[in-house]
Amino acid sequence: MDRVLHIIGGDDRDIYLKKLLEEKGFVIKLWGFDKLGYGEFDLIKLKEQLIKSEYPVLIFPLSGTKVKGEVRSKYSSKNIIIDEDFFKILPANSQIIIGFARQWFKDYCNIYQINLLEVAEDDELAILNSIPSAEGAIQMAMENSEITIHNSNSLVIGLGRCGMTLARLLKGLDSKVYVYARNKVNLARAFEMGFTPVTSQELDEILPKMDFIYNTAPSLVLPKEKLDYCLNCEVIIDIASAPGGVDFDYAKEKGIKALLAPGLPGIVAPKTAAKILAYVYSKFLGGENYD
Repeated sequence: MDRVLHIIGGDDRDIYLKKLLEEKGFVIKLWGFDKLGYGEFDLIKLKEQLIKSEYPVLIFPLSGTKVKGEVRSKYSSKNIIIDEDFFKILPANSQIIIGFARQWFKDYCNIYQINLLEVAEDDELAILNSIPSAEGAIQMAMENSEITIHNSNSLVIGLGRCGMTLARLLKGLDSKVYVYARNKVNLARAFEMGFTPVTSQELDEILPKMDFIYNTAPSLVLPKEKLDYCLNCEVIIDIASAPGGVDFDYAKEKGIKALLAPGLPGIVAPKTAAKILAYVYSKFLGGENYD
């Protein structure tokens, strides 16, 4: 029997993902892509398809769901809302793959005996996804400023998997790269990589000198009192998960250009993002090498 994967919502990368997974032998059903001529999201029709599958697999966007269950779906003519009614139609031992799941989502999976796989923290996925994320962040900075990246002062907040890739690319463009991190080990790594490490005690002194600020930390790191030091900044690019790490209302009030840009891989490089996802999902569902 063919392995059927049901993709629930998503964006451009999922269109390419469909083709790539089909090339690997999977049967792909798209739900919530009716603007492109594929099926709309319909619980009754989905249930009819699921009961035909021996081992149904459902794939959600990496962004997961919003607080009230809405799934981001660029090509759906109506909102896709996930609630308990959705879990009720799933056969026991169905597999759900999602970036990250909210607690209520996890609870329903436990209640209805659904296998849940969260992939957002998978090291391979995070590192590979950091490439289009970093390129997209730099692209946004270039499009929203009047100076070059070359010879600019760039502050990268956070030196995780995405922050490290971003800092390295900025250095390759001859920007003077500063890295702020609370972890002493990350500051030592920043120094080793040729960046200027910035401690919490030094941050207020450094911020007024920055042309570009890139946040990768998923917590509030630029509140009002920090933004008061950012008045000379060309643009702040926040690529952390929503709601980001910037007080955007205050930034707007002070005339500071600050942009929240999660999900950049699917926006700036959907083909590459799809290739990454095809590799990761195939790995979990049967094994595949990335090339």
